[in-house]
Amino acid sequence: MLVEKSTLLSLENKTEGQWAQNEQGGLLLGYRKKSGLQITGFTLPQRSDLASPTIFKRNSEGHAQLALKAWGESRGTVDWIGEWHTHPAGNSAPSTTDIANWVRLSEHTKKPMVFLILSKFGWYVGLQNHSPKRLVPLQCIESSSSATLFGEHRNFYSKAKFIF
Repeated sequence: MLVEKSTLLSLENKTEGQWAQNEQGGLLLGYRKKSGLQITGFTLPQRSDLASPTIFKRNSEGHAQLALKAWGESRGTVDWIGEWHTHPAGNSAPSTTDIANWVRLSEHTKKPMVFLILSKFGWYVGLQNHSPKRLVPLQCIESSSSATLFGEHRNFYSKAKFIF
């Protein structure tokens, strides 16, 4: 999975200073390529979303309108490729609720979906496949001034190891 550096920095900037507050989140937008996914943008929390210090529930309507706008502006090449949210009160490891939601979303789309969790301690990056149902934790493989490449970590023992 490839993420444009400007997208990572923008997402970090949008969530900075929010750690003592409610969870926040949105969609990840980008390209589906034969070689993988490329994140190029994201939606921000909408007023209709439900948020608390330990829960974020995205209201589909507002985010869907933003995703459709990006899809139209790209002439159908930008797709909804995943979701992001914060864990302001803890680490970035996914909860059982997070994982259950990711399985449900990948089954709904019938496509692999990428998921990011941000916390003040770092990031979790995972790829949820719909068939077979498998969550693949990802780690930074290579980074340049323009992009960061994430790939599967072969020696995965702890979800917390994917914090950078």
